[in-house]
Amino acid sequence: MNFSILSDCHKKWQDILVIGKTIERDGRKYHLVGMTLSDEAKLYIIEPYDKQEPAHLKGIRNHRQILKEHKKESCCYLHCSSFYLGDKKLPVQGGTGGSLEYSVEDPGMIQLFLDMMSAGWTVPEWLQDTDWTDLQLVTLTIADMEKLPDYSPDMPITITHRPDSAQHILEKTVTLNVGKSRSFYFTDEHGDNVQCHINNVTLIDVWKSTEEKFRDPKLSERFTPEQLAQARKHSYDALEQCCPKGMCYVGIEYECSKDYGLVFHSRQYLKSRPETHQGSSHFLMMRLKPDQETGTHGLPLKGCVIETPFSPDTAKIPTELFLYYEKIDEWTETVSDE
Repeated sequence: MNFSILSDCHKKWQDILVIGKTIERDGRKYHLVGMTLSDEAKLYIIEPYDKQEPAHLKGIRNHRQILKEHKKESCCYLHCSSFYLGDKKLPVQGGTGGSLEYSVEDPGMIQLFLDMMSAGWTVPEWLQDTDWTDLQLVTLTIADMEKLPDYSPDMPITITHRPDSAQHILEKTVTLNVGKSRSFYFTDEHGDNVQCHINNVTLIDVWKSTEEKFRDPKLSERFTPEQLAQARKHSYDALEQCCPKGMCYVGIEYECSKDYGLVFHSRQYLKSRPETHQGSSHFLMMRLKPDQETGTHGLPLKGCVIETPFSPDTAKIPTELFLYYEKIDEWTETVSDE
């Protein structure tokens, strides 16, 4: 460490606003510390931090283990679109979030909290003895603000959360048959029975569909021959790695009694271990969009692709409905006065 580091992190705020409001939701506590103004206006929120312990597994993990270890980052207020302090709107331009574990070595972070205390912030009792390894700080940039708003503790705070999705691991065994339909149900995170209808299972010749895509005359109107040649090479490199010529992916069209996005994986894939590809690192991701909006059961028709290579004469496919995504609409939260 040297003095240049101190010079970089030493900030003189144009203004500081202390909020000091604790939010309790779903058995957890969050704390709105306050705001600062320098080049930009910032809003600071302390949240719980769920530290993911590294898996102590011998050998190379299979795809099932890797997928189950991968969790969506859980910053509760990072993706908010706006805050209201009373009737003053604070539009959120962007933000960052990170663990406070190593912030004891960050002079700028220490200064922020000390300056907040000097401005009147009192650390709530529940937060006093909480270890920083169990906390994270979300910093939101507020758009178009040259002056911090007025605030008093009796003002209501309203927070608008952007639309999002929640991922739920299921691991339900489902055997699919090419060209055939079937129905089944599963119990979701809320204890409800969700009815699923597989309308169609098809084998997709991804090489053929890729070649047809590049024959589209509209592409030559948007890209130069050199750009098209490069894109074609990248796509074929990805196909060579992921789905050798002559093999197929599996397309699934389905309906669901709840507005869930289903993700299927072949059991073969889940048991296998990642391969190291030499040379190109390109990859291909496919989506299946059904031709119709509504399925035979009157529900929204959706599609997904199992990106495991199968022989074109495959008839039966052992799979798992590995996880589903639950759509969360935009919603508003009102913070009441303590």
